[in-house]
Amino acid sequence: MTSVSGLSTGTYSHVLANAGQKQSPSPKSENAPAPAEKSMSGAVKAPPGSLASAAATARETIDAGYARLGTTGTTRTTGDEWDAIGFKDFDRQTLYAISSNEGGLFTDEEITAAKYQVSARISDIINANDPLADNGIKAYRAILDFYDAASDDEKASFEWAIARASAQKSYMLSGGTENVGTGDRVVDKLVEAWDQVIARNGNSNDYPNMPAYREALTWWSQANDGAHRVDLRA
Repeated sequence: MTSVSGLSTGTYSHVLANAGQKQSPSPKSENAPAPAEKSMSGAVKAPPGSLASAAATARETIDAGYARLGTTGTTRTTGDEWDAIGFKDFDRQTLYAISSNEGGLFTDEEITAAKYQVSARISDIINANDPLADNGIKAYRAILDFYDAASDDEKASFEWAIARASAQKSYMLSGGTENVGTGDRVVDKLVEAWDQVIARNGNSNDYPNMPAYREALTWWSQANDGAHRVDLRA
C-alpha cells in the first residue's frame, strides 16, 4: 500500500513540476531561433491588467533587455542573464502571459524561462518555510497561498487546477488539518484523482490516467468550449 510519506514526497516534486517544469534554462543547442519580430504599432491597445496587455508589456521589456545585453535568448542563456533581461521582476500575470504564449508573442526559450521563474519562486517558498525538509505542512500551506494569489486568467487554466490540487493533497498528506479547499469542482475532482492513485498503490506517473483526472479534464474542456479534446478511450 502506498505510504502517506512516500506519496507526499512524490507530490512535492509533482507540485514543482507542474508549476514550471523546474529545470535550469541552460544550454542544449547553439542554433536556437531569434525571437520573431512583433510590432505593436497600429494595434488596438489591450485593457490595462488584461493578459494581452501583460503580454505586450512583457514583449517590450524582453526586447529592451535583449538590446541592453546585445543578444537574444537562446537555450544557452543562463538564469542570471534571464534575470538581467527582466524575468526576475515580472509579476505573476506577466509570467503567465509568457508561459502560456499569449498572442503568440514569445519564443520557446522565453516560455521555458518564464516557467523556470515560477518554479524558482516556489523553491524559495519551500526553502523559507521548510529548509530542513521536516515541516511539510508549513511549506505546502505557503505554496497553496502562492497558487491562490494567481490572476483569474491563470486560475482559469487546467495547469493551475492540477498544481493547486496537487499542493492541496500534499498539504493534507503532510498532516495539515485546515480546510484549504477552493470550492472549484475541477480542483476537487483532481484531488480525488490523488485519492485514486493512493488506493491503487500508484505514484505520480499514474495520476493522469485516473478516472477522476479524466473527468476533471472533461469538465474543464466543456467549460472552455472544448479547448482540449479528451479521448476517454486512451
